[in-house]
Amino acid sequence: MNLKPIAGIDVSKYFSEMVVISPANEILARLTIHHNNPSDFDRAIEILKKVEEDFAARPTIVMEATGHYHKILSRFFTSNGWDVAIINPIQSNSIKNAGVRKVKNDKIDALWIALTFRLTNSTLAQPSSEILGCLKNLCRQYYNLSDELTSYKYRLTSCVDQIMLNFKEVFPDICSKTSLAILENYPTPNDILSADSEKLISIIQQTSKKSYQWAKEKYELLIEKAKQFKPFSISDLANVTMLKVYINMVLTLQQNIDKIFEAINQLVQQSLQTQPSISENINLLQSIPGIGFLTAATILAEIGDFKKFSKPNKLVAFFGIDPSVNQSGQFVSTSNKMSKRGSKILRRILFTIALANIRTKRDSKPCNPVLLEYYQKKCQQKPKKVALGAVMRKIVCIIFAVMRDKKPFELRTPEEHIQKCFNKTAVCCV
Repeated sequence: MNLKPIAGIDVSKYFSEMVVISPANEILARLTIHHNNPSDFDRAIEILKKVEEDFAARPTIVMEATGHYHKILSRFFTSNGWDVAIINPIQSNSIKNAGVRKVKNDKIDALWIALTFRLTNSTLAQPSSEILGCLKNLCRQYYNLSDELTSYKYRLTSCVDQIMLNFKEVFPDICSKTSLAILENYPTPNDILSADSEKLISIIQQTSKKSYQWAKEKYELLIEKAKQFKPFSISDLANVTMLKVYINMVLTLQQNIDKIFEAINQLVQQSLQTQPSISENINLLQSIPGIGFLTAATILAEIGDFKKFSKPNKLVAFFGIDPSVNQSGQFVSTSNKMSKRGSKILRRILFTIALANIRTKRDSKPCNPVLLEYYQKKCQQKPKKVALGAVMRKIVCIIFAVMRDKKPFELRTPEEHIQKCFNKTAVCCV
């Protein structure tokens, strides 16, 4: 059990409540820290220094991960030389709800946060570097905007279906540059039919970067489809207006996504000078099938300090793909689901990586024959979803081995792995 003084902080948007407790869990001090008042921060430092003098031990500052609000306080205290621990709200909530009576306020929550850190015997994790923190933020925003882009693409498709359903027979990818350019300038079948032929062909040719003949053939097919669907088209003001709005949103989001991706690249390049291990680890992760640059950067940013994972199982739990436990008395459940208590974005990425590893290429060759065989064997005993979960767990173990050994991924069969281990060759494997 941690026997040092602990300062628990319940963080909110505009202010936070701090409670300092002794090794005997006695309340030593309370303070409301207003985030726009520098004197409150100075007072907090004074209290912490006084406690350090009284107990000859440096207090540990503990707070929950509350969106982005905790970052201001965490950065302030760490920059002033204090140890800061960020705990999962799931941990503190289990203790907050331990009482019979329902009593909740910020001051009590701050006390429970401090007690959670003590009672769970938590240890301080090394704070992520500023570069990794920035990388994590950029990667998360990339996926957030990508989700928004997908949403607007669906809305755009719905609008096009009402105005000209057979438009996709000419341009299957509605969100291609050529398709968007035509829809923006000629949104309805009437607009297409009344358009200047050479002007429309020119738009098709320039945006597609294809030959004039190809553009002309597309134009002729477009005219044909516009004539067919003209009697059924719902080309009212609402649909036309929303069509142009969705086009604008798709283009804007795509531009912003490209800017974020460029920033991620730039950040990784900058890290070569100050923190070369970041670029090194990204290259190592990219050696694993199904993991590209962005995926590798996201995994590294989300994991942060790899040293906190001493075993593969701990990394599996961090990904949130460890099985939940349901046991009481003599009853032991045999149908436990994933805990899903880890990083949501990592599970999303891991799912994609797993699918990439069990698929076959255009030449019918498997991307990862070892994992594909493993998946097929699991499917003989378990449902496909469960088998895929097993593949995801295997991939996490591979990630752990690559990060631990600092060696690129090497595809091997289980028999080859046993032989390598027997020969004491430290290389990661499937």
